[in-house]
Amino acid sequence: MYEIKKSLNIEHITLDLYLIYVLKFLYQKIFYLTCPEQQILMIIGCQRSGTSLINRIFARDFHVSVYRESSCLSSNDSTHSGHLKLRLNSFQSLEAEFLKDKSPTIVLKPLVETQNILCLLNHFPQSKALWMYRDYRDVVNSFLNKFNLNVGIRNIKAIVDGNTGFWYSESIPSSVRSTLIQFYKDDIQPTDAIALFWYVRNAFFFELELNQNSRVMMCKYEHMVCYSNQFLNHIYSFLGKKFRDENTWEINACSVGKGKSIDLSEDIQELCDGLLNRLDQSFTLQMTNGQPSSILS
Repeated sequence: MYEIKKSLNIEHITLDLYLIYVLKFLYQKIFYLTCPEQQILMIIGCQRSGTSLINRIFARDFHVSVYRESSCLSSNDSTHSGHLKLRLNSFQSLEAEFLKDKSPTIVLKPLVETQNILCLLNHFPQSKALWMYRDYRDVVNSFLNKFNLNVGIRNIKAIVDGNTGFWYSESIPSSVRSTLIQFYKDDIQPTDAIALFWYVRNAFFFELELNQNSRVMMCKYEHMVCYSNQFLNHIYSFLGKKFRDENTWEINACSVGKGKSIDLSEDIQELCDGLLNRLDQSFTLQMTNGQPSSILS
């Protein structure tokens, strides 16, 4: 059963969610006969940063419609990785799907569109974004457990070679690519390559100046799992919604620190530490003021 669920990319769908999806569908059909003023939340950041967990939390809320990475919102994907159906459809197609949805809150997880988040926010004025990030060592560990050993090398090599035909090498800032060229070598270790990929995806937060955007909220994975009710209340407040703590039973901190023994090159570890410190500083400022730090800019 696990292998079947893994092949369908639904291995993290818990038993209660199967029933909830059915009940929620009926609930929304009955109570949301007309389309209310919708709030759209886009979950972005680097893969393996807790995005599936936060998606499942929202999925248990009967007042929220949740779209996974592969859904009707990405059904027309014809890119190199189109068989996975990850790239979002056209804006016109997205608008049509949102109009069909009567839920007051829509959550989607376009991780592969993180580099295009400003275009998405600009096109959908009722939308906001949640930037998920996590310690790079734990992300490396999670990558190794989820994906092919060489997926990080593949991703980084495409960026270094200037091949922009993939989502993971699209719209890479020249400064970030220059950094990767400096650290990349033909015999790079898989763990180092994944750490560099973490660096690339999280560098977009500052390259796109999302730290100065009031429609973007940061979510630090370690903080969320250690202070789940408190922090999820902040996320719901960011959306102007009421938080229900009964949906957080799945959250625990057991995966924090699992990557602490990951073997990384010293220079790449130093590079990632620098970016992680910048992210933590922005997150601390946000938490200190009780809102996205950009609102104060």
